[in-house]
Parts: sequence; structure tokens; C-alpha cells
Amino acid sequence: MQWSLIGLLTAVCLPGIAVAIPRTMEIVLQRLSQADTTRKLPSKLVIALAQGIQTTVLAALFAAGGAWASAHTGLGTPFFQALLNGGAAIGELKTQMLPALGIGVGGALTFLLLYYLVFRPRLDAQTVTAMEHLRMRNGLAGRMLYGGIVEEVMFRFGCMNLLVWGFQALTGSQGWTAIWLAIIVSGVLFGLGHIPSYLQAGCKRSLWFYAAEVALNLWAALVFGWLFARYGLLAAMVAHALFHLVWYPFDRIFAASRTQPIAVIES
Repeated sequence: MQWSLIGLLTAVCLPGIAVAIPRTMEIVLQRLSQADTTRKLPSKLVIALAQGIQTTVLAALFAAGGAWASAHTGLGTPFFQALLNGGAAIGELKTQMLPALGIGVGGALTFLLLYYLVFRPRLDAQTVTAMEHLRMRNGLAGRMLYGGIVEEVMFRFGCMNLLVWGFQALTGSQGWTAIWLAIIVSGVLFGLGHIPSYLQAGCKRSLWFYAAEVALNLWAALVFGWLFARYGLLAAMVAHALFHLVWYPFDRIFAASRTQPIAVIES
């Protein structure tokens, strides 16, 4: 087992966890306290600390699963391996940065067209307000660090790697068939994984809400998954961070047009 790699990937997740988790938990606690004013809730610090520890453990487990599976799939982390082994990390950075920038920006623009032209107009006002308030509450740093690093360690290096290994074992295929199957399945799981936090933030259950979460995150997973398989984990991380960097100005404009705070949204 590549313990040094597991430790490094877990460590790079810590800033994103430290920034994003307390902000997300604050919104959840606001809704819980509003729903039941007589209920005594744990302090924000206790909730954030417990959730942060849980997320860190999950990140470490996914990193361990990915490290084990990568020995069988060949889907690795050349940049981080170079850092650990004293190799040509700068060379890996250059190799992965250009496709990550180009494909990341192009993928982000397609994502925005889907969100603003297809899904957002069909979502109810409460759901849109809750989604946009949650994203804005996390801030640009939280979105780029958590989405770009933590989610990539979990869903690309961990989940996707394990799925590729599983599909290879089941089908006997060592080519892109197993990789694309893993990208699609991990993308669907990626979308489903976002649903609980949005529901806790105040989104309404509806067909368009579920469709938006699965379809949009599946598109993102196709972009990040291909970059990971073709170039490495760093490329997927950079592209994912770029998605949020490109999206953030649009969220500031559209979310600012809604003045109703999340705390008074009806559940």
C-alpha cells in the first residue's frame, strides 16, 4: 500500500474541508433551529468538528481505495508521485495544466449553458434560492478547494479507480470500455451525493431537481473523469476548480437578485 501517497492526498484535502464544512453546517443548523425552535442543537463548533473529522476519514478511505486500485488500473497520480519520489514534478505540472485549462473552461461553459438555459428556469423558486445561497455561502475558496480537491480525491481517484478495477474484473476489458463505464457510474453517484446537502439547505424534491443534480454532475464527471484517465489526478483537480471559478461570477449576479434568505424559506 502506498501510505505516503494516501497521507499526501488526505493532507491536501484538509484546507477544503476546513473552509467548506463549517459554512455548510451553519446553513443546516439555521434550518433545523427554524424548523423546531424548542429543540436544543449542538454548537456550530461541535457539528463542524464532527463533520470535518468524518469527511477527513472518508477522504482517507477513498485515497486508500484509489491507491490500491491504481496498481491494477494504471490510473494514478503522476504529479503527486513525482512530489513524493523527487521526480520531475514541474514537468508533470506542465503536461497536465494545458489540457486542464482548455478542457476545464470549455466544459464549464457548456455546464453553465445547461444550468441557466435548461434546468434553472424549470426549478421552483425555493429550490433555486436554496441551491444558490448554499453555493454562495461556501464562497469561492470553499468551492474551489472542496470541489477541486476533496471531491476529486473521493470520486475520481477513489470511486472511479475502484469502479474501473471492478469493471475490468467483470468484463476482462483493459481498455477504455471499463474506464467509460466507471466514469458514467461515478458521475451518477457524484450527482446523487450532492442531493442530501441541497435538501438539507431547503431544496424541494422534484423531478427537475433530481434531473439537474444527476445530469449536470454527470457532465462534470465526464470532463473530470476523462482528464484523470488521460493525464492524471491534478488535471481533474484543476479543471474542477476552474468550473467553480467560471461559475462564481454568474452565481454572484443571479443569486444576488434573490433577496429571500435561506433561513426563512419554507420547507
